[in-house]
Amino acid sequence: MAGWRILTWNVHGSARPDLDRIAAVLADQRADVVALQEIRSRQARRLAERLGWSVRWARKHYPFTPLLWWLAEGAAILSPHALSSSRRVSLTPGVSSWTFRHRIVLVATARRGAGGGLRCYNVHLSTADHHERIRQAKQIELLIVADPDRDVPRVVAGDLNDPDPVDVLAEFATDGFVDRSEHPTSPAGEPSQRIDYVLVPRRMVQRDGWTAPGGQAWSALSDHLPTAVTVDVAD
Repeated sequence: MAGWRILTWNVHGSARPDLDRIAAVLADQRADVVALQEIRSRQARRLAERLGWSVRWARKHYPFTPLLWWLAEGAAILSPHALSSSRRVSLTPGVSSWTFRHRIVLVATARRGAGGGLRCYNVHLSTADHHERIRQAKQIELLIVADPDRDVPRVVAGDLNDPDPVDVLAEFATDGFVDRSEHPTSPAGEPSQRIDYVLVPRRMVQRDGWTAPGGQAWSALSDHLPTAVTVDVAD
């Protein structure tokens, strides 16, 4: 059995978080795969450079205008291992990428030589309404089923944007994904609700889990807390 540590974090990149401190958290957690939401391309690249990691970034939307392309918000997958087979899929193809309502899923496979690989689906579901989040979860489920890169196990990690995601989690459960995160992640200063999740196939055995404790120091980094799990995967 090979252990994989998966971490997810909505870093609120528009607030210009301290990238050195974020990099220190990621390094300290010794994550194999990191899914970040609300992050700008330059921020993702600088984090990867600080850590010496691989990175894939995809645009979600332009908060202002495409002329200010460097302020575009998106999703990133980082790993100390090689990343391959990445793709960006729009979950709201009829919604303009000029608005925050546009949603994507970013997918990439982390491979660590003889240790095999892990395919990560980085998600950031809608803030609009509960039914829209369910619809997007169904779309992601269909993407997972149809994904041609089937030689590696898959995980779903990200911001579900739902303090009571029973129905959303049920959609992922139909394809065998279960919740392996444990503690509240929002708001970071005084966490009271869990909206950030790591979902893994039921056959994976969880070795441990971690969520940042929250408080002023963490809220200075983001309005969300990072959460991580380590799972065992059959070689």
